[in-house]
Order: sequence, then C-alpha cells, then structure tokens
Amino acid sequence: MADGDDFSAHDLAHIRFDPFRVEAQYEFPNRPQDRKPRRDDYHTHAQSLTQQLAAALGALPAAGNDTRLVIADQKRGSIVELETMVPTTDRQGATKTPALDYPTQDIVVLRSERLEDRTEKSVLFIPDDARDYLVARINAYGAENIGNRKRPDVPKFEPIEVIRAAGARTLFSGSIDFDAPESRWWELWVREPAEQKPGARTNALIAAAGAAGLDVHNERLSFPDAEVLFVHGAVAVLAGFLARVPGAVWEVRIAEGTIEPFLELDGVGVGQHDWVADLAGRLQAPPEDAPTVCIIDSGVAAGHPLIAPGIAGAWSVDAQWGTDDHHHHGGHGTPMAGMVLHGDLFWRMNDDQPVALTHHVESVKFLPPHGFPPNRPSAYGVVTQSAISTVEIERPNVSRSFCVASSTSLFAPDAPSSWSGALDQISAGSMAGEHDKDVAAKDHPKRLILVASGNVIGGQREEVEPHHTLEDPAQSWNALTIGGFTTKSELAENLTPLAAANDKSPFSTGSQNMLGDLTPIKPDVLFEAGNMMVDPTGYCDWHPAVSLLGTGSDIAGEPLVPFWATSAATGMAGNFVGRLKSALPNLWPETYRALVVQSAEWPTPIRKKLIGQGAHWKTGNKGEKQRLLRDVGFGVPNLSRAIASAQNDAILLAQAEIQPFAVGQGGSAVFNEMHFYELPWPRAALQALENSIVVMKVTLSYFVEPNLSGRASTRPDTYRSFGLRFELKKRLETDDEFRTRLSRPDELVAADENLNLAGEEVEKQTPEPSHWLLGPKAMQAGSLHCDLWRGYAVDLASHDHIAIYPVTGWWKSHIGQKRTTDKARYALTISITAEGQDVDLYSEIAAELAAYVAAQELGIEAAS
Repeated sequence: MADGDDFSAHDLAHIRFDPFRVEAQYEFPNRPQDRKPRRDDYHTHAQSLTQQLAAALGALPAAGNDTRLVIADQKRGSIVELETMVPTTDRQGATKTPALDYPTQDIVVLRSERLEDRTEKSVLFIPDDARDYLVARINAYGAENIGNRKRPDVPKFEPIEVIRAAGARTLFSGSIDFDAPESRWWELWVREPAEQKPGARTNALIAAAGAAGLDVHNERLSFPDAEVLFVHGAVAVLAGFLARVPGAVWEVRIAEGTIEPFLELDGVGVGQHDWVADLAGRLQAPPEDAPTVCIIDSGVAAGHPLIAPGIAGAWSVDAQWGTDDHHHHGGHGTPMAGMVLHGDLFWRMNDDQPVALTHHVESVKFLPPHGFPPNRPSAYGVVTQSAISTVEIERPNVSRSFCVASSTSLFAPDAPSSWSGALDQISAGSMAGEHDKDVAAKDHPKRLILVASGNVIGGQREEVEPHHTLEDPAQSWNALTIGGFTTKSELAENLTPLAAANDKSPFSTGSQNMLGDLTPIKPDVLFEAGNMMVDPTGYCDWHPAVSLLGTGSDIAGEPLVPFWATSAATGMAGNFVGRLKSALPNLWPETYRALVVQSAEWPTPIRKKLIGQGAHWKTGNKGEKQRLLRDVGFGVPNLSRAIASAQNDAILLAQAEIQPFAVGQGGSAVFNEMHFYELPWPRAALQALENSIVVMKVTLSYFVEPNLSGRASTRPDTYRSFGLRFELKKRLETDDEFRTRLSRPDELVAADENLNLAGEEVEKQTPEPSHWLLGPKAMQAGSLHCDLWRGYAVDLASHDHIAIYPVTGWWKSHIGQKRTTDKARYALTISITAEGQDVDLYSEIAAELAAYVAAQELGIEAAS
C-alpha cells in the first residue's frame, strides 16, 4: 500500500478547501534557566538507559514473522514503559515524564500516569527506523568529554530511571480487570493530527478493529490531536488488537456509556442547565436554505436553548391546540426535535467543539392536547395529510423530510390501512387535490417520510423477548420504516441490560409474523433506540442508564430527559437524513431513501447470523434469511458511506424516468418499457483479486400510488400503481442472451402474474449457483427492493449488466382510470465492496465511465 493511502476512506466525493489556509511564523520566547544537576555521572546513567532500552525493545521481528498490522500513516514500531526518578526531598516536586517527542522520527510519549511516590510512569512509542536515532541521542547526552559545550538533552533523559518492555495493557487508563470475560464499551484515543479529520489512520483502525472482532460506534469525538472512537469488545480481544497496532492509540479508557450524569438537576456541582448552556454556546444556526426535517407529533418547546437556533417553524393542525408540547413526562415532540437536530445529546455533551447545525427542524402538532376530543383512529391518515398540507402552505418550496413517531395497535399491520395508505399517498404526491391529469405522476411532489416501527412495552422477560409485530402505519410501502438497535449496555445496581450491545433493541418490532409474499420487509433500517434493563425477578423496562439523552419540554425545570424506543430511533433517522441532504443536495426523495438503505450494515451480532464461511452466506434457505431481515432490516446506516464512496467501496447511482405500460392493440394495456444498464465494472481490479470475497449490494427505490381496494391486503398488484424489479446478467450469459431472456413477452407476463416464476424457470434452463442473500422471490410487495450478492471477485466481473423492468399494477389493470400511459421514476444504487482489501475499484469505474461519456460525445459530434 502506498504510504498514507487509505482505500477504505469514504471521501472521494468531498471537495477540500485547504488552499485557503493562511500560515504565519511564530517563535516561542527563550527563557534560559539554571538547573541543579540530578545525576552524579551522566555517562553511567546513559549506559544504563541504552542497555535497558535494548532489552525493552528486543530484536526486530523477522520479515515473515511480524504480526503487526500495516496501518495508513502509521509507522511500525514498539512501545516501552518509562518511570522517572523518585524526588530526593519531600519538598521537591514530582519528577514528570520529560518531553521525549521527536516529531521528525515519530517518537512520541503516548500517555503518562502519576504514581503515589510522586514519580510518573509513561508509555513511549519508538518506530523501528528510529531506534538508532534515539540511542545516538542518549549516547550524546552521556558523552564523557564534552568540553565547554552544553550537555545535550539533559531535560529529556535526566529524569528517566527505568525503561522496560511494555505490552498493550500499559495503554489502559484506570483500574482494569484484564481477566473479565464480558464485553463492554471502551474509548480509543486515536493519535490523529488536527490537519485532517478523521484521517487515514482513524479510518484504517476502524476497519482493522472490525476485522479483529470489535464493534466500532458510528459516533466519535474530535479533539486537536485525537479522534475518540467507541469500541465494544472484551478487554482481552481489545488488548490483543492494540498489541498489533503499537503507536496508533494514545490511550484506552473505560467508556462512560450512560446519560445519567447529565440528568442531575441543578444543585451541587454541574447540573442540567449548565450542560445546556455550554452546548447552546457552541451552536451555530444552519444556513437559511438548509434542508428541513418536520416532526409530526405532540408539539415542541420551541424556545428550548438547544432547539431555538435550528427551528424553522411550529404549527398545529387545529389552531386552538397551540404549538407547545403537551405530552407528559418531558414531552415527546420536543425530544424528537432535539434528536433530529443533534442526535443523541450524550455525544454532544461529551464534546467541547463548536457545533454547526446542518439542517432545520419544524413541528406540526397533529395530536390534540388534554381538554380536546382525541383523534379518531380512523382519521389518523386524514389528520397526517392535513399536517403535511399545513407546513407546506406555511413554508413552501423547502427541501423537507418528515418524521412520524406515533403508531397504533388497533389495526392489524399485515394489510394496508387508511393511515399507512395515507403515508403512501403523501410520499407519491397523490393526496387529494395533488393529482393533475395533465401532469405525469413522475412530476408530482415526492416526499420522504420516516416512520417508527412501533414499540414493545416493558414486562416479564419471557413476554418481551419474543418477536413482536410492528404497528400501524409502519407497514407503509413508501415510508422508510425505522426499527431500533442499541449500543447501550451500561450496568446498574441489581440490573442488567436485556440486549447485548450492537444487537436489536428490545423495543423494536418487525414483520416476521406477516406474509412475505404480501407485505414488504420491515423495518427497513435500524437506528439507536436504547436498551431495557432486567431486574432479578425478570422484569424488563426502560432505564436512564441505557437510554438516549434528549431535550425536555420543561425548559425551566428539566431541560434534559431520557428518551428511548423507536421514537428515539426515528429522531436519530431524521438527524441522519437531514445531514445527508445537506451534504448531497438536490437528489430525489426516492434516492435519499435508497442511499440510507444502501449505506446500512449489520452490526456484528446480527452479521454473524447471515455471513457464512468463505464466499457463502450462512447455511439455510432464503426464506429463513428473509425472516431474520424482517426483524432487523438491512442494518444500521453509515453516514460517511451514504455521502461518499471509498476506493474499495464504490457506489454507483442512477435516477431515471420510466413509462411502465402502454396502450396495445384493441385498447388493452401492455408492458411498455424496461431499462438495461451496462455497468462500468472494474474488471481488471476484480480479476486481480481473483478468489477474494466481494459484496455487491443493489437497492431499487420508487414510490407507488396506493389503491385501497378490498383486494389490497391479498394482491400487491392491486394495491400498487406499478411495480419494478431488477435482474442481473448471469455470469455465463452473453449480453444478447441477457436481453433476449428478459424481453420475451411470455416471461414478462409470468413475472407479472406469477410472482417471478419465470425467473425460476430460466434458472432451471441455465443452472448457475445463486450468490444472492434473498433472491428474486423476496421481491413481491413494497416499493423498495434490496439484495446482496456475495462471492468471488473474479465471478462478479462477468455480472456486468443489470435490467430494470416493470411488473403489473392498477395503472395497467384498471384501464378505466386512464393512467395506463403515465410515467414514473426510480432511483438505483449499486455498490461493490472489497472489505479490508487494498484495491482501488473506484478509479477504474470512474475512468471507464469517463471514457464511455467521451466516446458518446465523440459519436454525437461525428454524426452532426
């Protein structure tokens, strides 16, 4: 790997503005001091230090026997432990670790610790190629005959008493039980200069930690010379990993994984209002034209110091309700708004950096306060659409997404409801008054809605742990349904976390109990939802120690509150989408939905249930895998990956319009249009990887107009206006054979009427092992289809064409509606990932695309 090259950094789409930096010279004033010598014989002391150093470092590992990892921007080296001399008198101050840093050699003191006898113990990193340099400096310090010259480096070496070999355990701060078998959260203080955040070293460590079986939290803290990563694993596993990356980490600390310190009310010490005031002082309001996430909930405390800088408006469906947050126990819309703006405030409170908000938040109260008649469940859809109309009238022409974190168990979610259908109408731009027969459906306003999957309530463990079905309206086809996972695993007195860290949150619901050929895979993705605690009797419920930290509606009394469950997860999703839209403006809502899913990855406990040995998925049929996905979705989205590609993780993106149907002979409706894509595949790189494992992920996203007829619960083709599918060219197929296979009218009819049985038929005619996680039979209901291909790189090189084709919907079957020739649109994202491989897939794809575009332009010029 080229020096400093980081193949896994998701930074290729970003524009750097480093040339605008202005630098000036600064000189530190020289203050000479007369020091009393602490050593009687510098030569003997130097000899002792060099002998100890040689013993501590040992011989360099043989070329084929070096277990240390190659980390970008990190030299290979060793760490040693230093101890300073004991003060000679009681009045003398502590003997501090000297400044032994030599930046040009990358020799650096990683951490130091004060001992009871007023000495200091520290850890020094010494690169392999700097050993001779350090020995030469020590020898120069201890030279016998220096004449009238000033003895060099006395402040550096005089205080050192002991140099000994050091293991990774010396990097841990505090009292650590290194025999403890349980996993927990740790803070890894990565040695990263301030010039570039997060930097190649941090990205490489994240990848290496994952390969070592450690989980790395998406959140991080930034300081001038460090990136703090939060890593989950057993102490023995972490120590083993750190032993292979000496010099990359300043220090390791037990992570404070609970929000409880921030919930203390004002009194002795730092209270809630102090934390809020500190963060409020670091906030920078978003630009006026920044995107907005609208909360449809119980109102908002708009004057909250952490919300006021980012709120763009607050309204109510009924003006008599007011706009304040009437929900009890700290509110609901207010912590939602805080989550949308900041994410989990736990991370903000542990930081000291300026916070530039990237997006606005809005609030529309659609739940009546006390004293007013409650909304009838049958009217939830109408009220939600009224809330959408309210905000769009008040602030038109805004790049806006919506969060709905309310749900009901009164209606079974295994079929479309009026509420879920209303959400589908909102997304597709087909609410009452929106459809214009002279305007194609593709041009109607499209909206991205994030909806909570619904919650499991506390109770006895045997009642909480089994799968629970999501709640209405989370079955919506077009909305992005948000489930929960959790990283919260702190212990509390007599209580233990119910879920393991990085596993599905106990609050989260799914669609395992719903029919796979009639209902979409839900939830789509997972965000942090907090954990439950279990007491000795087996009773489970929420607890502050394993909750998120949110903004409270009682600004004067309790401005910070715990927040949990899929409401919190939906707020976190809103924060993600707001940041994504700020980084990548002017894409379609369908595209943002695709990118959220495309970027998602399963945490380790879930991943282990899906990934098998070698290039294979876990054994078991595709139905069992779909059942698991109906509990955990497609994983936890990664913002860096959603925004940009990496050299070994390239994402291709297309937005297109399509006319699925046309009027045929005799006035009947027929299939009309399909799209083929010749993929700009990195063939050379894939062939060079040979039998290395790569993963291709395909996400197809579009919005359908719903039809709430009596057959909608059993006929997906009746509910949707149209449907789309994707098909990849087989490895042994020619381009012409691929096109011919998908262009046969009888096969398209079979794919439409018989749920892709034609695809099965063709596989029997052309046997080829399936490398898909789910396969085509998983794509029946829904308007978002995602699947993963996992296999050998050399095999993927031949799968270089993909097709998008229509399946039937009511635009085709309901000719009387006169929508047969209407036009739709879709977003398609495809990624190729060579995880952990030092390979540049991105550049070859970009070069092939550029060459293709140039050739097309040349052909147009020649024709003209």
